[in-house]
Amino acid sequence: MSVNVNEMIYLKDNRIYFTPYLNEYDITDHIQELMEELEMLKRG
Repeated sequence: MSVNVNEMIYLKDNRIYFTPYLNEYDITDHIQELMEELEMLKRG
């Protein structure tokens, strides 16, 4: 079974949502934390 990621992760009301198995989760804060960690790694 294949899943279209574009349908699983989307923006709604300026927030990022992830919907695996028809459950909706707001992952905006987690994505922000990951982006901050990646930025620190880039700076070394």
